[in-house]
Amino acid sequence: MSNLLEVAAKEILRKEILQLCFSAAPNGCSMDVLRAAFTHKAEDTAELERQADYLQQKGLVSISDVGNKTLNLSMKIVKITAAGIDLLEGNAEQVKGIGV
Repeated sequence: MSNLLEVAAKEILRKEILQLCFSAAPNGCSMDVLRAAFTHKAEDTAELERQADYLQQKGLVSISDVGNKTLNLSMKIVKITAAGIDLLEGNAEQVKGIGV
């Protein structure tokens, strides 16, 4: 039963990541923003990165590395794709692994 709860929690987290990226469109969210948004759920950075990667594999978000070598800055930006927007707006079939 706990496995079922873990799966459901991941599906909900994935949908919430999509919703946050939708709110931040077209700029997207850095992993720092996602971490700050989900501190109440005690999600660690590794888990958020795993779930963002999962969404990227499904074609619902894109992840890009941006930075400035001169300032020694680097961050990952997660942006929702057209397929992700269609899913949230109900214009696409439900995708397995994403919470309802």
